[in-house]
Amino acid sequence: MLARPEPLPMARFTRRSNPPRHRSYQRYKPYLRDDFGYACVYCGIHENESGGPRFFTVEHYRPKSRFPELRNEYGNLLYACAVCNGYKGDDWPSDHPLADGRGYLDPCEHDLAEHVGPAGDDEVAGLTPVGRYMVERLHLNRGLLRKIRRLRREDEELHTRFMKLADQSLRLLEVELRSEAIRSRQRRALEQELVALRAQYEQRRAAWERRWEPRFTLEDYR
Repeated sequence: MLARPEPLPMARFTRRSNPPRHRSYQRYKPYLRDDFGYACVYCGIHENESGGPRFFTVEHYRPKSRFPELRNEYGNLLYACAVCNGYKGDDWPSDHPLADGRGYLDPCEHDLAEHVGPAGDDEVAGLTPVGRYMVERLHLNRGLLRKIRRLRREDEELHTRFMKLADQSLRLLEVELRSEAIRSRQRRALEQELVALRAQYEQRRAAWERRWEPRFTLEDYR
């Protein structure tokens, strides 16, 4: 599953139901990367924005220090950036976070977008008590995340403007080529320009669609 990062935490995920059994939870990292879209389940930062999988960890939803029996249980594992993982640490204030308004929601059981949403100025805000707890505890408005949200927004705006201008230029060239007043030499030049612009248009569109494909592998650090 490829990621579709948003400027706030990701929504709801589905873990694979039958992963290979391993004695060490670290061996599950390749599967977790794929299941959680190569992005942090808490803050939504993508590997491509933060140096690759080396800066991400196997996160224990229920801390392994308090639930050692779940240390290697795939159903207790998540994929998180090292920063969110560090802020969460062994914190576990409640087994019933939704009811108590404190703690952490499992993104495989809850849609986090219902609890954390955009608040303007590239920040997010808790929409529920447990959402507010997660925003505060995980520092989901830390400077790095605000910058990444701004960069994503600017990239989106730039891409939209480019594609609109390119589309308009293609239409104008096509109209001009239909004119009978154009000389053959001019027509060949315009046809070449049209082919080149179409190629650039398609390259840009394809690159945009592939922007969340992982650029790094775990082997890149060996």
